[in-house]
Amino acid sequence: MLQKGNGDSWVSGENLPMLVGEKTNSAVLRTVSSLRADSLATEPGTLIGSEEALIARYGISRPTLRQAAGLVSQEQLVRVRRGVGGGYFAERPTFSAVAHTAAIFLQTRKTGLEDMLNAIGPIRVALVELAARNSSSPAREDLKDFLEQEQQRLREGLSYREFLRAERRFGDLIGEASGNTVLHLYLEILLQLISTIAPELDVFRGRPERVEETSKRRLKVVQAVLDSDPSIAAIEARRSAEQTVVWMRETVSNGSRAG
Repeated sequence: MLQKGNGDSWVSGENLPMLVGEKTNSAVLRTVSSLRADSLATEPGTLIGSEEALIARYGISRPTLRQAAGLVSQEQLVRVRRGVGGGYFAERPTFSAVAHTAAIFLQTRKTGLEDMLNAIGPIRVALVELAARNSSSPAREDLKDFLEQEQQRLREGLSYREFLRAERRFGDLIGEASGNTVLHLYLEILLQLISTIAPELDVFRGRPERVEETSKRRLKVVQAVLDSDPSIAAIEARRSAEQTVVWMRETVSNGSRAG
């Protein structure tokens, strides 16, 4: 059943996060819903209310409020500040924190490297197509700077660490330029998951020719986005993803023969 919170946001009392167990007090569950709704209706960093004010607003006890606040703070929607000028402040989850949690979940499901790469490919293709069509995105200026910086690094010789940093930066910029928060988050989750793979499965470590080829393809994607050419952007992104999967299979195969 849906319950309406104080902030005119509909929240589900039966679909709370897994961190809320079945034995959680019903008053705590109601307070979680209300506090979450009030946070979502408030600008981040803004005071939702003092502890005394919220106790009165929700008609609950201090322990109930604190227990509920502990749960909502784990959702990164509330920050509690004690002392003078303290109270309960609205917060918002960050991309990296949400992606980190999701990546851990996928790790527990023993998600394989090929599954990760096969998922990243279509997501990247969709993002670059959207980014190429979104000519009004402020991120396009950052993409221009990225293109110039990476062209210079390629001329000077791109290191493995620089390549990895550029890969993450490219994902962030394409995600922002696409305007699609859902796909951007999915990509961030997969990139965080890939960062946990064993060094011997890394298809780029110790392979400067692969780093260079992938970097050049990446810059072709960026240029196509800046040229507002979604077809070329998608083609280059797809080719890069397919090549990475081929390299991954070679790496796994060579590792199996060596073993």
